[in-house]
Parts: sequence; C-alpha cells; structure tokens
Amino acid sequence: MNPLTYSPRLVKALPPVDVNGRVLKAYAMFADPERSGELPKPEWLEHHAATVLSEPLGDGDHPAGFLILHHGMEGTYLLVSQWYDADMLKHWVRGAVVDAAGETAFAPLAQRALIACVWELEIVKFERDAWVNTVLARGSTDRAALGAYLDTTFSGWV
Repeated sequence: MNPLTYSPRLVKALPPVDVNGRVLKAYAMFADPERSGELPKPEWLEHHAATVLSEPLGDGDHPAGFLILHHGMEGTYLLVSQWYDADMLKHWVRGAVVDAAGETAFAPLAQRALIACVWELEIVKFERDAWVNTVLARGSTDRAALGAYLDTTFSGWV
C-alpha cells in the first residue's frame, strides 16, 4: 500500500501517438524524478495503447484522447482515455506485467474499479479543461478544434 502522504510527481508531455484511427496525447509520470530520463519510444506507446484500443472507432467515438504512462511507487501503469459523444470520456487502466523474457505487457488491474490516483487525476482534470476550452467552446470537432486540443499539453509537477 502507498503511504498516506503526498509528494509531487513529475509529468512530461510526450509526442502524440496514433492508435487505430485515434491520436492520443501522451504523458509520462514519475514517482521518482530520477527516472524521468526513461522516456518510452512512441512506437512502444502505440503498441501498448493498441492493446487497449484494439477496435476501430465506434459510433460516438472521437479520434482524440490521451494516455498516461505512470511509473509509480508500486508499479507502472498505463491509463488510456478517449473522448466520446460530446462530453464524455472512456477510460481504461492497466498495470505492467513483465514476463520471464523481460517483455512488458499491460493487463487489467485486479482491482478493476480503480479509476486513477490523485496524481493521474490532475492530468485528467487538465485534459477535461483542454477539451472544454478547445472543442466544446467551439462547438466543433473540425480539424482546427481537434488540432487546438492536441496542441494543449501539460508538463510539470502535480
């Protein structure tokens, strides 16, 4: 279990990744800032996000969203979120599992009801505000609105 204390975590915006017809903003989060040089390659993120978003876009799905790769105290987690309908968010949380050959996969958590930790929720809040201020404020998901959303990223401490 994590300690009942709060210590800020470093977040770095990464290049967006293309996943089965979607563009996802990407973030890396670090409980230990000394690990912040361990940034994943976009292809690695695309591969693992595609295991979550393996289906093509469905009715109501927007081709935009975000992901968080969180190197936490107790493990590494991948959160994948996609905008849906006008103002809703689909969200999946996976935990890293490393096999005997050292290959990483991301599997659903044993505690499936978990949504995010307090640090990840700061990024979710940022993304909510970005969606409201770029897409919903324009009332459109045209190229300009989605481009403005994808260009709005966060890097810093949460």
